[in-house]
Formats: sequence, C-alpha cells, structure tokens
Amino acid sequence: MKMSITLLTLFLVEATLCTVLGEKLYKKAGDDVVLTPDKPNITDPITEILWKQGPNKVVDWDTMFGLAIYGNFKERTTLDNATGVLSIKDISKKDNGVYSVEFNGKLLEKKYTLSVIKAVPKPQITYSCNPDKTICTLTCEGDATDAEPVTYSWRKGGVGLEASDNQLTVNETDDSETTYTCQLKNHVSEAMGDFVIVPFGNDPGGWWNNTRFLGFSVFVLAVLLVVVLTIIHRFKTGVWFYQKESMPWEGDFWKNQNEAGPPADASNGVSYSVVNDPAPNEGTENPGMCGT
Repeated sequence: MKMSITLLTLFLVEATLCTVLGEKLYKKAGDDVVLTPDKPNITDPITEILWKQGPNKVVDWDTMFGLAIYGNFKERTTLDNATGVLSIKDISKKDNGVYSVEFNGKLLEKKYTLSVIKAVPKPQITYSCNPDKTICTLTCEGDATDAEPVTYSWRKGGVGLEASDNQLTVNETDDSETTYTCQLKNHVSEAMGDFVIVPFGNDPGGWWNNTRFLGFSVFVLAVLLVVVLTIIHRFKTGVWFYQKESMPWEGDFWKNQNEAGPPADASNGVSYSVVNDPAPNEGTENPGMCGT
C-alpha cells in the first residue's frame, strides 16, 4: 500500500512539473511550427485569444476587433480562432522564447518553449597517438555553433560504443584494420563522419613502402638520364646511337658523323684515302710525243 502511494505521488509530481514547465520544442531554422493549446478547463464560448512570446504580443483576436498580428510575426503567422492553434512559418532564432496563451482573459498554465537551432554539420575525425602508436585519441570535430545541444556517439567496425563524448581513447589491438567513425546529433538532425583506420603500431609496412618509393624514384631518374643522354648524342653526332658502329666507351661514339675519320682496313688497321684526279680541262692541249 505504501509503495502504491509513493508511486502515485511521484506520478502527480511529474504531471505537475510537466504542466508548469510546459512543452519544449526544437525546430530547425526555416521550418514551420504549430503550437496547440491545451484548454481542458475552457467551457465557455471563446471570445478572445491572446498569444505572447515572453511579455510581447504575437497575435490578439477577439470577436469585436478581429485578428491583430504583431512585430516580425506579420505575414507568416496564422491563428485558428476556433481552436486557438498558432502556426508560424519560416522560423528563425528571433522566434526563440517562451510562448503562452490566454483564452477569454484566462492564462493557461502550460507554456511552450521554442528553440530554433541549426542542423549539425558532417563531423571530421582527427587523431593523435603516443610515440609508440599503441594508444590513440580520436576527436570528433564539427562546428556546432547555433546547433546545441548536440550529442556524440562512436562506432567501431560498425558496432556502437558506449562513449558519448567528442573524444575516444583506443588501444592497440590485433586487428589493425579496425575502423572508427562518429555521429553528431541534435534534436533536428544527425550526421555521420567518414570511417577512419587508426595506424596502430610502428607501421611495419612503412619501411617497405618507403623502399618501394625510393626504388621507383631511382628507376624514373635513370630512365630520364638515358633519355637526356640519347637526345644529347643525337644532336651532337647527327645520328641515333644505334646507328653508330662504335660503342659508348669509344671516342668515335660521341663524334659527329662528318668528323669521323675514313674507315680502317680491318685486316691491318691501315686507313686508305681515295684521291680523285681532276679531269683535264676542255680545250687544253695535251702535248704528245710529236708535239703536235
């Protein structure tokens, strides 16, 4: 019996707090909001409705003067005078605040706290590790300005973790391919970051990657050197290197084709030159034996 009384008391306290504190609404900038009044005690015909944002009037309606809309709520606010439902379009931070409503001059207890916030951005994950790369701290980063309150959650290999802070400390495991990601969430949106792989350990494959890169670089430089020397040889000698009979370590290899000496006799190494006698000029007498 005492347990039942205690539970009933807690229920009544919670109901009272909800009534006094009212309803808290989170909306995204640019959205519309609808405030529906709770009027169980209004039994008389409705002749007057007044909505306020804090101490300032939003709309005022009565049977004598009709509807009046105030301030920046004009042209984007409507009121259903039969139910008292207030609708506001294209809301912004200027619309934040506590809203209250009166029917026939009687203030209802329930309040409506409106918070207009931005959607969360896509988070980015950064990490820092100790020198041995056995312990790393991951940080879920995202500009949450005007998007609060925000919550963080983490996933490891697709499985949710209990961590709810924007930082996560992880230790080296046997599975070096484990992926991590974080989610940023508020009352109006959520966004998931890209998966990252934490580089645990001393990166045993790093030296191999560096060696391969160095070897590739040397190979490329060697190819470029051969190409450059080939082009220089072509311009210097006038022929391609494969058209030369001499080898690169021989002197004639780098000589111009026109500068090269006459061919040598392969048998005795003696060079021969062919001299052509000039042809006799026409009209010149060739003295003969007879002199005639």
